[in-house]
Amino acid sequence: MSDYIQIYKLNNTNFASWLDDIKVVLMEKNLWRITDGSEVSPEEKLFPKEYADFQVRKNKAYATIYLNIEKEYRILISEVDDGAQAWEILQKHFRPDSRARVVALTDEFFSCKISEDEVIGLYTARLKKIITDLKDAGKPIADWYQAFQLIRYLPLDYQGKFLSKRKKTALPCGRLQLPEQMA
Repeated sequence: MSDYIQIYKLNNTNFASWLDDIKVVLMEKNLWRITDGSEVSPEEKLFPKEYADFQVRKNKAYATIYLNIEKEYRILISEVDDGAQAWEILQKHFRPDSRARVVALTDEFFSCKISEDEVIGLYTARLKKIITDLKDAGKPIADWYQAFQLIRYLPLDYQGKFLSKRKKTALPCGRLQLPEQMA
C-alpha cells in the first residue's frame, strides 16, 4: 500500500467526512491509538527504544493531521506538536458541544427522510451518523425515537416488512437494522 493516502484536506465545509477519512488514514499507518489517547508513551528510562519509537509515531500522527488540513486552518493547531492535542482542538473548533449544535442535530434527526432514489442502507447510515453526533454531544436519542425515525419515512412496503419482522424478533431498538438484516 502507498505511504501516502490522499484525502480531501480539511476546510470549513467538510469536517464530518474529513474526520472519518483522516481516522482511517491514521489507522492504516498504525497511528490512530496515539491520536485518540488510548496508547500512551512508555517510560523513557525503562524502555528507551520503545519510547523513541513512540515519539516517532507521535510525530507522524501530528504531521499526518497537519498536512491534511487546508493552509488557512493549520493555524488552529500550529501551537501544539501532538496529534492528540491537535485532534481535540479541531473537534472543539469544528464541532462545538453547544446548545445550538444540539438543537440543529435534533432538528436534522427528526427531519431526516429517505429520498426517492436513495437505498435504505444509505438512509440508515445517515440516521446513524446523526445519532452518533448527538451522543457525542452528550444528548443521546432514546432507542424508541431511533426506531420511530427509521421507519417513519420509509416507503409503505418497507414499513410493513419492518413491522412484521419486528414482531417476530426481540432485537433492541437501539440497533438500527435493515429489514434484510433482521432475518
